[in-house]
Amino acid sequence: MSSRLVYGILAICSTAMLLFVAGFIVFQLHLSLLTTLFYSVAAKLLLLAFALLLLSGMLVLITALGREVRSYFRHEASALRRVLAMQTQTQQLAQLNYFKNRQLSYFSQFKRQKLLAADDKKQLRHLYLAIHQELQSVKHNIPHSHYQNMYKALRQYHQQADAKAMLSLREQIPCP
Repeated sequence: MSSRLVYGILAICSTAMLLFVAGFIVFQLHLSLLTTLFYSVAAKLLLLAFALLLLSGMLVLITALGREVRSYFRHEASALRRVLAMQTQTQQLAQLNYFKNRQLSYFSQFKRQKLLAADDKKQLRHLYLAIHQELQSVKHNIPHSHYQNMYKALRQYHQQADAKAMLSLREQIPCP
């Protein structure tokens, strides 16, 4: 908004205020026709000043919006937005790839642990069967109470999944 327009609007407002004051003074002098004329002209001038102020504000707003819209659709600005969108998409894809890799790593580690536990259980079962078979082969060569104690210990170690204890028990079995 130009300063001349603002000063003009302020001059019109000042003139309207002076006419209101003049109307009040004329009212005190009991000149009703002149009072009515001053008040009506002052009101119209004040209305004109506010209308000009509103119109100039609207004009400034419209020009600012037009300038912003033009700058938004400029070739450089749209190219910059495309570059920023591509960078954002690249970052999002990198982040997605990172989290997918972490998820795959987690699931593969979980599966590996599950397979390892199943293999350990299978190996423990085979060890139990081998020791039990050796114990059965020497059953007639050792006292019955000693056999039952060893078999009971073997079952207990198998339930506890203690391979070291089962191997030490195997070493205690006499050779046939």
